[in-house]
Amino acid sequence: MTLNSKLAGHTNSYHTLSFEDALAGIAAAGYKYVELSAVKGWTEHVPLDADDAALDSVRDLLNKYALTPVSLSGHSDLTTKAGLADGLKALDLCERLGLDLMNTAIGGHYSEDEDEAGFMDNIGELADAAAAKGIMIGIEIHGDITSSGKKAAAVIEKIGRDNVRINY
Repeated sequence: MTLNSKLAGHTNSYHTLSFEDALAGIAAAGYKYVELSAVKGWTEHVPLDADDAALDSVRDLLNKYALTPVSLSGHSDLTTKAGLADGLKALDLCERLGLDLMNTAIGGHYSEDEDEAGFMDNIGELADAAAAKGIMIGIEIHGDITSSGKKAAAVIEKIGRDNVRINY
């Protein structure tokens, strides 16, 4: 049996360090693949508003450490329109970096008292934008609404989109 999964280090594991230090640590640990963090206000190793020069620097550092990005951590509070806008920016980053997977949670950093109706109002637009770009959205087991695999599976079923799945 062949699996398509790739084990990757995550730059958010190096939250307090620079992007280059994160990549150096991930490479030193023996990883060949990396999930890039673009979480506004938390770990902005890849800024949501990165211009072409910034993305060239990202690519240069990835090459320096022989790491291949496989996904983007684009967490935002998808229960709000501002969070949806950040999610759409994260999808644009995925497209510009050639990534076909964006991972996110439903709510903000603390994900307390999440507004499921607000999330359901916004996830369709994000899913449609992702599908148009050939990007899969992975919803993390995080917060109130998706605090377990069972709860997350029910949310994914409600969403009803082939390109929105669970990221464990």
